[in-house]
Amino acid sequence: MSGREYTLLIDAGNKGKIPHLEEVLKKAELDFPDIDMIIITHSHYKHVGALAEIREKSRATVLAHRYEGDFLARGCTPFPEGTMICSKVINRIGGLFLSEKAQYTPVNADILIDGECELVAPGYSVKIIPTPGHTAGSVCVIINNESAFVGDTLFNAIPGSSVYPPFANDRKTLMESWERLLKTGCRIFYPGHGTAFSRGKLERSFEKKRLE
Repeated sequence: MSGREYTLLIDAGNKGKIPHLEEVLKKAELDFPDIDMIIITHSHYKHVGALAEIREKSRATVLAHRYEGDFLARGCTPFPEGTMICSKVINRIGGLFLSEKAQYTPVNADILIDGECELVAPGYSVKIIPTPGHTAGSVCVIINNESAFVGDTLFNAIPGSSVYPPFANDRKTLMESWERLLKTGCRIFYPGHGTAFSRGKLERSFEKKRLE
């Protein structure tokens, strides 16, 4: 999200994604120093692998939930639990063999939040809400009470499927977080993996999971 006076970057992507971000910034007539704040939805490596490099280039403030702060500072976050057969297998393999891949350059967050947080961003209403479930410190970013950037709280990488994520450490809490998102006025949701989707798809997925 960008404006003339304030630019937010939501998550930092994995290692090797810097050229892609440079291209996106250039199209928006921005450069790394124009980034004012980086909001971390959670501290898994695919979302923070390039954080240290982006922060060095931009000098931006880094904000995360306090439950993610220790992982960021250590540069490694445990694989979350699988929610289906295939992801349970991936979780087991990841825990045993892929722990090195999950490591990243440590970063100390500048701001650690514990509850809802509203930012002063000219021209925008920005609210950060805790949405635990995928991880204990997952957060979503609500823009103008219309659009939600949801990290891995929601997942939309498989066409025609539910937006239920294949990994989550606390399924009951995840459903409570979905309910919290549905209480906002957001009509469109941007997941960390997959394409944006409508409120209707979240409602259908929520009802299906709630009845299981």
